[in-house]
Amino acid sequence: MLLNALNSAVSGLEINKRRLQQSAHNLANVSTPAYVPARIEQGDIATGGVRQIGSTYLLSGGLQITDRSLDLAINGGGFFVLNDPDYGQVYTRAGNFSVNQEGTLTDHAGRSVTPAINIPANTSQLNIDSQGVWQSFDNKGNLLNQTQMQTASFANTGGLLSLGGNNFVPTSASGPAILNPPGTAGHGDIISGVLQASGTDLAREMVEQLVTQHSFEANIKTIQTVDQMLGSILNIKA
Repeated sequence: MLLNALNSAVSGLEINKRRLQQSAHNLANVSTPAYVPARIEQGDIATGGVRQIGSTYLLSGGLQITDRSLDLAINGGGFFVLNDPDYGQVYTRAGNFSVNQEGTLTDHAGRSVTPAINIPANTSQLNIDSQGVWQSFDNKGNLLNQTQMQTASFANTGGLLSLGGNNFVPTSASGPAILNPPGTAGHGDIISGVLQASGTDLAREMVEQLVTQHSFEANIKTIQTVDQMLGSILNIKA
């Protein structure tokens, strides 16, 4: 009985440590565009104690006006698609884009959007419509370039693997990426001059930290009590 109580308390310490770490990560990304906070889910172990059985992604943040034309948000489902040197392609809801020296649209880490979107150097006016069509015009109103974005959807977005921050890769649970133009079924419209905010809820995370801390302390007390009882038993036998 005492050993079972000890094992349960130790497993409780481990799961509470992970919950605190996840909550701290959520708080650290309160200003990260399109960050989706997560919560550690736990389940019982047949022999006693608890273990992590997965993570649940919580709600996305709302839309914030920036009035910067290269800031994009997806109003509805879908993810932007980025080329990544390590993973091939990654998927994100963060649309704080820039144009590099070659005129290619990239994210803050320099990863290019795919399909590639190129902005000619002599662009004077840039139009981005809700279906993700990019049009570049010179100062005389002549069309220089036109490209349509594609966004990705998944059969089960909850099965995506988070790489940290606001980037994801597919898994067997999520299914492969389904690429389509914005505005089609399952793919929200594009809004220019807007960013999706972080979904971190400060009040919720503070409550999570307090509850988890109390649970952590309760498990510590259980271990101390078991230690004292085992010590007493050993003294009696001695």
